[in-house]
Amino acid sequence: MSGRDIICILIAYILGGICTGYYLVRLQKKIDVRDFGSGGVGARNTGRVLGKPGFIITLAGDLLKGLLAVSLARKFDLAPAVVSLVMVAVICGHIWPPQLQFRGGRGISTAIGALLAYDFELALVLLGLTIILMVFRRGFVLSGLGAFLLLPVVTYALHLPGHTTAALVGTSLIILFAHRERIRKAIAEGLPEKEA
Repeated sequence: MSGRDIICILIAYILGGICTGYYLVRLQKKIDVRDFGSGGVGARNTGRVLGKPGFIITLAGDLLKGLLAVSLARKFDLAPAVVSLVMVAVICGHIWPPQLQFRGGRGISTAIGALLAYDFELALVLLGLTIILMVFRRGFVLSGLGAFLLLPVVTYALHLPGHTTAALVGTSLIILFAHRERIRKAIAEGLPEKEA
């Protein structure tokens, strides 16, 4: 791995750490969105503080930074394995932003944006898996988490490159870890997840 590769991965991590909801609420309300609702910086919690416009702007911002990080990695013609690491790095940056004491979001929007740029067909597979899982269990979030968990299996079954499968395994584990409290509560209650 070259110095340029490492720099691009670090830039992706830093870009991921620009948590749209946190800065939007700071700008408009001069408060920390993490002190309210679920304590997250994602679109739903930002929407609780700023309403629908806050939800939409945060969702778009978090999607775009994932999309931008991977798109730039491709534009700079980085090796496919490095592009995979860039995808993981931007998601990690969103979940563990250093300037926010490593307390960021849960990574779903950023991961979807990154996946759209990484492999559009895999992003469609993720959507399809989510819809299928929703048939068996009501609730978009847990269905989406289940789809992320199944996605590496799909890549392996389709004989996609090993770095793709590894990156998606890493992404799935990171996102599941970020949602561990929600998953634990859902299992304990045995009920469809509630909006956090």
